[in-house]
Formats: sequence, C-alpha cells, structure tokens
Amino acid sequence: MVCRIPFSHAVVGALLLLAGSLHAQSAPARAAAPATGPAKAPASGSAPSRDWSNRLKAIPLHEGWPLTLTLSGQARWREEFMRGYNVGTLRDDYGLTRLMVGADVQAGNPKRLHGRVLTELRDAQALSRTLPGGTRPTDGDRHDIQNLYADLGYGRSFLRYGRQEVSLNRERLVGVPDWANTRRGSEGTRAQLVRGPLMLEGADIRPMVVRLDRGNRPDSTARLRALSLGSAPGATRLARGAPTQWNGYWYEQTVRTSSSLTRRLTTGARTLWQFGTPSASRVVTSMELEGAVQHGHAGARELQAWFWVAETQWQWRRVRGLPSLALGLEQASGDRGATPLNEAFAVLYPAAHQHGGFADVIGRPNVTELHAISSWDPTSALSLRGAWYRFGRRHLDDGVYNKQNALFRAANGSAARHVADEVDLTAAWKATAHLRVLVGGATVLPGAFLSTTPGGAHVEHWGYLGTTYAF
Repeated sequence: MVCRIPFSHAVVGALLLLAGSLHAQSAPARAAAPATGPAKAPASGSAPSRDWSNRLKAIPLHEGWPLTLTLSGQARWREEFMRGYNVGTLRDDYGLTRLMVGADVQAGNPKRLHGRVLTELRDAQALSRTLPGGTRPTDGDRHDIQNLYADLGYGRSFLRYGRQEVSLNRERLVGVPDWANTRRGSEGTRAQLVRGPLMLEGADIRPMVVRLDRGNRPDSTARLRALSLGSAPGATRLARGAPTQWNGYWYEQTVRTSSSLTRRLTTGARTLWQFGTPSASRVVTSMELEGAVQHGHAGARELQAWFWVAETQWQWRRVRGLPSLALGLEQASGDRGATPLNEAFAVLYPAAHQHGGFADVIGRPNVTELHAISSWDPTSALSLRGAWYRFGRRHLDDGVYNKQNALFRAANGSAARHVADEVDLTAAWKATAHLRVLVGGATVLPGAFLSTTPGGAHVEHWGYLGTTYAF
C-alpha cells in the first residue's frame, strides 16, 4: 500500500512531534479528571515532580479553602490512508486534527461532601476527506463545547447534570468512541450511588447533534434512559465462587421521526471471573460473559432481538511485557423478514473502532464473530496489539449491517455464510511523558458472501499514523 501524506498534513504532524520533544515527564493520554472526587495534591513531604504540567494540577484558588483548579489540554493529529473503502474501489488520504482545553474546578473533601464543575472545549477538523460523506459529524466540528457539567457528590457517589460523555459497561452498547474526532457527547442527568461492594447507576440523557459550523444541541428526537446495578469498582467478591465483576442493566432508547416512533428496551447482564492474582500467579485467566435481549417496537413492527458474547483471556505475568491473548465468540440476531417481528439486534450508541475490528466495516446484527486479540508491551514506552476477526452470517435470509445498524449488503438470495476476515496491527510509542506516536492498520479480506453478491468486493487496506500530545 503506497501512502502519500499531503504537505499541509505533514506540517501539522511535525509541529506536534516538535512540541512533544520539548518535555519528557509523564502525563495521561487524555487529561481528564476522574468521575468523582477532586484531584489529589502531592503527598506531604514527597519530592516535588519536575514535570512542568504538575503546576497546572490542583491549583489552590483560595488560601484555607478546599477549592482547586486543574487545567488540561490535548493536541492530536492523525493521517489516514484508505484503499478499497468499504470493500469497494474508492481510495483516499486525509488528515484529522483535534484540539481540546479543559478547566476542572473542585471543592470539598473527596471522601465526604464535594462538588465539581468541568468545562472542556474542542475544535476538530477533517482535512481533504473526499470519501462518501465528506467531513462527517464524527470527523469535524469547529470550536464547540465537549463537556460542561456540574457534580455534587459524597464519597464515590455523585449526581451530575449538563453536557457530558457517557460510557456504560464495556461500551458494547453505549460508548464514547475516542477514535471519532468529535467524540460522542450527551446532555442530561447521570447519578451513581456506591455503598460498600455495590453500585447503582442511572442516566437520563439526549445525544448531542453535531452541526459542524454551528453550535451543537441535544437531539430532541432521541432519548436514552439507563439503570444498572452491579459490583463497585475494586470491590471484593460477594462470596467464594462469585464473579469478580458483575452488572445487570436496563436501557430504554426512544427515537421519534415525523412518521414513526421506535422504543427499544434492552435488558442484559455481564459477569467476569478472574482466576489467579497479578502479584502471585504466573498466568492470570479471566472469563467474561455478556448477553442482552431487546423488546419494544420500531414503527409498526414489534422488536424481538438478542446478542451474547463470551471471551477468555490469559495474561502471562512473569514474562517481560506481560503478553496477553484473548479468544472470543459473539453472536447477534438478524431480521428474517418473513415474520411480523423485527429481529435484528441494534447497538444503541456504538463505540465504533472499539469492538468488532478497527476497519469499522462489519457491524453486529446477524453476525457470528470469532476473534483472537493479543497484546504485548516489550518496553515501558511501546505497546503492540494484533487482532484477527472472522465474520459470518447467522440467517441466510438476512444480509449484513454496518456499525451504525444500517444494512450494508442485502442477502440477495445468497447461500454463503462467510462474510469477511479482518486483521489489525497497531503500535503506540510513548515518545515523551506527554507525547504518544500511534501507527497501525487493518486489512479486510472479503468472504464468499461479499464476493458473490451484487456489487462484489475488493480487499480493503486501511492505515493511520498520528500523534497525541496531552497534559
């Protein structure tokens, strides 16, 4: 695959690389304060860090008052190279940039009563993208608000209102895709109650409508209500043999159009068992299970759908770089069409690029997915990841969908099950404490279904090179 980076894009990337070379201490990939509690000041008596950005954290605003200000920022550039877009013939090279600045004001005792106001501004651009859709709402949005919310909390419990990013569970159904240049935002209320080993969480939000050169606004036609009960982060098991983590959830999504109403009720659960301890075991093994059913109606059709996933992971704790291997199987129902029911499982607000392969070609409905994912950190600054996915159709009378739940290729009477294979390879290098360099790509190999149905299919090659500078 030949990759040509336009001069203007290369200049942006070079500037970010130059900026990152000026500093060499540690900072997170995306500076954002934790969900609850004020930022912690350095421990009394500890040696002060020489990192310049620490002077922007937990700045006292009034002597003698528990009131602090934390400033954060991010500059990101990424160049993408596409050959065979959506297994077709289109090709393109284009750039993406994102700038973010944030201010986090926190007050009170993080172990008792505390409050918080977080403001985060974002400017995102797509440079020279000529693929279908041009600059999509996920690619570009000039100078708008990413987050603007207030918290009132007690310990790890909190009540939050305003514009915010909401990710739930493992983000299989509701997520915030950081890969998307504009990230998904919402507006509304979210609450979390933590008592001992249990956590109860609820949300009532509307997704934000990205309007490129105009101010964004909450979508008046769509609404999500969520309720979940599960284990609190870091809590011990409730009993011997019980899962390490568990969570039961209920989501209600409503979408109104001028001619119809969709009301989708999703009820599911996730459990995770872990065998072995990171400090004492040679190999730590985990087993994760998640499944959900959907009911409700889409217009005049009743909904009746489901999905499930099982994944086992091994991590070798005494091998340099802590290599890991995960093997998984996932299935979701498809729409057989001949019945009065709509049986295609719909991901509510998917975190594309998060599950089901980085190329973002094949979605979840009517698919059986096998995957193997391996990661390895050969040095403290380098992280490597490789993944293989195989996608097959469940029902032969339904086609396959994309990650936005739209039909990607109709069945067209085909008896072929194999849809495609995908291979992903990625690397992340922590060049300095604040700068990360990212490179990777994916190859999608069409199977018999895509190759033989009308429209045909070509091998898709996609790659990226980028930098992220954050403090």
